[in-house]
Amino acid sequence: MAVQPVRLWYPVFGGYNEQQIETLRQDSRLLELSQSQDVISDPLGSLVTRPGFSAVRASAISGTPTITGMAHMQDLADEFILAGAGTFYRDSANPPGAIAGGTSMTSSATNLVRFATFNDLLIAASQSRDLPQTFNSSVSRADLGGTPARGLDVKAFARRVCMFSPIYSSTTYRSLMAFTSANDNQAAWTAPVTINFLNFGRTGTDVNLLGGEHYKDRLMAFTEDRLFPIYATPSALLPMAFQDSLFSEDGGGPPVIHAVVPANERLYWISRNRDVKALYGTTVESIGYPVQPFLRGLTDAQLTNLVGGWEPKYRMVVWAMADAASSTHNVVLALHVDTKQFHLHTLSRTAFCNRIVSGQQRLIGGGLAGLFYNEYDTSLTGNADNAATAIDADIMTPRLHLGLPDTTKKVPYVAVQFDPIGTEAVTVQYQLDDATSWSSFAESPFTMSGTDKRTARFSIPAPFQDIRLRFRDANSGERYRVIRFGFPKPIALTVGRN
Repeated sequence: MAVQPVRLWYPVFGGYNEQQIETLRQDSRLLELSQSQDVISDPLGSLVTRPGFSAVRASAISGTPTITGMAHMQDLADEFILAGAGTFYRDSANPPGAIAGGTSMTSSATNLVRFATFNDLLIAASQSRDLPQTFNSSVSRADLGGTPARGLDVKAFARRVCMFSPIYSSTTYRSLMAFTSANDNQAAWTAPVTINFLNFGRTGTDVNLLGGEHYKDRLMAFTEDRLFPIYATPSALLPMAFQDSLFSEDGGGPPVIHAVVPANERLYWISRNRDVKALYGTTVESIGYPVQPFLRGLTDAQLTNLVGGWEPKYRMVVWAMADAASSTHNVVLALHVDTKQFHLHTLSRTAFCNRIVSGQQRLIGGGLAGLFYNEYDTSLTGNADNAATAIDADIMTPRLHLGLPDTTKKVPYVAVQFDPIGTEAVTVQYQLDDATSWSSFAESPFTMSGTDKRTARFSIPAPFQDIRLRFRDANSGERYRVIRFGFPKPIALTVGRN
């Protein structure tokens, strides 16, 4: 008996969508996924196991601190600086050694550190508003000169050093951005909260200024609810000013400035009201609808420890966080900026930074125990906080009715087309109708090798109204790519639910 040909293909995969499963798209132009774990999407719509990662240094930093910030000194020096446990480390040995000098910062796994380059110095500020630290081209460390405002964030703009929401003379000025009183002098801190400042809220209000990020020729100041463009002026008395907010939305700002990522000529951030925002030009877009249920499961404490980064090779913005069931960072939410599709990656990261390696920009991730990693490289392993752990690529479709909703139908098989990356064994499973557990097809796992496309047929054992599919490979050193799947023409047996 001849095998019935496939009549309905699903050739284009979307990203992760955690909204009600009945609302997910399941047409032939786009199939959204109810789970999309440890995969990335390519421009043609297929899905592939994400690349792994490798440790930059084999040995952990002494004391195995949580990495709370990183910076490459770029043209100041070919040096990479790491923050953790209240101190700083220089990546010039295995393991990196502590940098002497300066005043220790607060030793906490949640004391996130930000950096800015100014006047041939790298300047570091922390979420605990510690005394800012400086590093020169010889990687000598010292306290920031003068009596500086001690902010949550530091930026260089209009030839001044800017500190956001600072402590000064034991008073916290949550709505202010203080800046140095002279051009090109990081130690000039005359009257930083009475003259040399910008105020983004009336004194005594609950406006919390979180930090800033460069965007085009502006410095963008983020509060919990608003976004203000700061611009340079020709006036020596007031070298900076700001425009009215680009948007106003309760909780529309980030929970922490580390959640703001500049990438793709835009700014991206996860907002306090559990959305994903993107600034393009002067427009703020809401693009987080598919992952809002996931983000709503996070507590405020989990949100305020978010850290973000830019993966240039695969064009992804990534945010590391603790999911609803964890107290430490254990998941990365990845946004592919070209398709606006989301995926979840089981990585434990507490800091991100771009580093120039062999002339190329590379994303570096900081871990929980004194190690830091080359992210999304050519490695075939790399999960959680251990580069030797297998990647568990796992995707699930929504309930598929094959164009015949509320109809019981008989379909002999599902055809799946894979493109082997090496040698791999993919487990293919199904759920029929309201089944709560997954069953493996008789032909699963499907083992393949080589580089030519492979099409496998998996026998569907019973009639159904809806079918879900799952593709998974958790074997060490294996990666798989699924291109499309399809079904023969269904034979309707009944109409309507019993």
